[in-house]
Amino acid sequence: MSQETVILLGHVSGRKSIERLLAEFGWALESATTMGGLTRIGSRSDVVAVLIDAAALGLPWKRALAAVRREAPHALPVLCHPFSDPIEWTEASAEGAFHLLGLPLNLSELRQSLGFVWAERNQRANKVVALDSGDRSRLRKDRARGHVA
Repeated sequence: MSQETVILLGHVSGRKSIERLLAEFGWALESATTMGGLTRIGSRSDVVAVLIDAAALGLPWKRALAAVRREAPHALPVLCHPFSDPIEWTEASAEGAFHLLGLPLNLSELRQSLGFVWAERNQRANKVVALDSGDRSRLRKDRARGHVA
């Protein structure tokens, strides 16, 4: 199984602090400055989330987000933007962003965002199949007869 990884896409600063924070979640940190770099990392890692600095990539945030969703479809995309260039949450969410963070990154806000990522990943992994009343009745009868392990 490959290492669960968070990717910094663009030029997000504070790498050492971010690495220490990711260690709390058991995740590794990789950096990419191009979409090709994201693709290479994604081919050898389980990408949990991508922190996207679209301005550093020279792309409008919508194009950067669409490219990340295409190249790392199972990763949760987190848009990082300078406070001088605000992004409307409703629009970003409609485009597929999982979360928004201001730049420069505030470690407390990043920890909270990563907690949301962690919770979403665990919720996806622990989905329980919904049973209708007929299924539940058959399971109870089978268990009573000793047929269910």
